[in-house]
Amino acid sequence: MQPRMAFCNRCRGMRVGCNKRYVLHRILCKQWLGDSSRLGSLAVLTAVLFVAFPEPNASVLSTQRPEEPVQEPSFQTTVMSVGPAVHSVEAFLTNHGVGQANCTRLASSIVNSARKYNLDSRLIASIIIVESRGNPFAISDRDAIGVMQIHLPTWGYAADREGINLFKIEDNIDFGARILKNYISQFGVWEGVKRYNGFFAEDSTSEQSAQDYVQKVQRLYEFQPAPFPNPISSKENEVSRNLFPYGR
Repeated sequence: MQPRMAFCNRCRGMRVGCNKRYVLHRILCKQWLGDSSRLGSLAVLTAVLFVAFPEPNASVLSTQRPEEPVQEPSFQTTVMSVGPAVHSVEAFLTNHGVGQANCTRLASSIVNSARKYNLDSRLIASIIIVESRGNPFAISDRDAIGVMQIHLPTWGYAADREGINLFKIEDNIDFGARILKNYISQFGVWEGVKRYNGFFAEDSTSEQSAQDYVQKVQRLYEFQPAPFPNPISSKENEVSRNLFPYGR
């Protein structure tokens, strides 16, 4: 919308509204000072002008100190420490066919969740590549969704109760990492990865599928024998129970 303009032979052109030039025009050129009843209005308007349009003198300027920039050392420290790890995971994802559109966001979420749950970020990234190639909207025929293919019949209730959006990259990776940590704490690393894929010891038909899945993850991860300790202390069991207060 174009501003309204006014013209005065004395004041020339000006914008209509609450601005210094227009208010002075109304005071001086419209003869508001014609009777004593309007002197109060003049005083009020003059005060408003001084408040709204202050013009500090040289002495005021000389005593003012320039505003110092706000420093956030803790945030900068976090960025510096996380940065190289994020770049490393991002390169790993890119080298294995994950699209550029969400690669940085995926890498950042992987690193944050890995640190939160004390997991290897490369392991999480390997699982994501096998599960979805980093597609946040992936949906399988087994009703698993998102980048880490969270299985809705198993985990949907917990996700809904906690207000987790499984199509959001950060939420999906954090929840998936929590599930993975739970299984690893109970069964060890690669047995935990098998459970993440849906393996149940009571179901012999799931053994071959789960084993194939683990091998795919290991090939990406460049698995070497026994890099991790196998299960589990009673303390780890307690941590595992705390990860999912609502159960499976």
